[in-house]
Amino acid sequence: MDASSGGKPDDGERPDTVRGSGGAPVKPSWLSVKWSKHHKQLGFLAMTALALAGLIIVGARVGWWYGGLAALAVGIVATALPILWSFLGFLELNDPGPWFTSAANLGTQAPRLQAHYERIEGTLRFWKNKATAHYRLHLARVMWSLISSVSLPVLVQRFEKDEPGAVLFMTALTAWTGLISILAYTLKSEEKYQGFRQQESDFYDEGRRLLDFADPRDPKFKERVDGYIRTIDQVRKVGRRVETGSPPSAV
Repeated sequence: MDASSGGKPDDGERPDTVRGSGGAPVKPSWLSVKWSKHHKQLGFLAMTALALAGLIIVGARVGWWYGGLAALAVGIVATALPILWSFLGFLELNDPGPWFTSAANLGTQAPRLQAHYERIEGTLRFWKNKATAHYRLHLARVMWSLISSVSLPVLVQRFEKDEPGAVLFMTALTAWTGLISILAYTLKSEEKYQGFRQQESDFYDEGRRLLDFADPRDPKFKERVDGYIRTIDQVRKVGRRVETGSPPSAV
């Protein structure tokens, strides 16, 4: 998700801002900056390395079907944990840059806009978590469907029903692929992701538009703020319909 997926505009700082004992900003280390920017790529590489290690080590000692089972277990955990994390609402909002609390061009409307943002911040966090959860679930369905469709025609030629490791591996792969596909279909993850993501974008687009052209000396500025708040109210209503207007369907 990009910066428009959420914000922590309480002080206008970047998420990696660190403060010392005196409250002054401390420049983060090179390693922490690199990790914050590339944690997804590094996590993917770490999970890939762990899966390969499990495949090689377990496969060489116990058997290649069990090695594949170890690699499959790593893949399942790496897929399920991020989905559960976002469904449980643990994701924080990203930093959109200078926002209502730090903007200097709002004049007497600043307290009103700050209070309005504080009231909707919980909704924004909910939208972000749900959008991310459904996006990850949708990608998991696509990824595991591709893995199964490519690997099963090859693996079935090596399959021996008298080999316990082979039975376990094939059962785990097909069961997990079926489960993730059914969940994504039943919860309508692709549609939910698009709906929640659109509401996020609409909110931040309207906020940026107001901030970019804010002029407290304009006699019609209060009317513009009124229009902005009414527009955000409509965005929230659409977001509520996304949440409740499309219940899970029966498989």
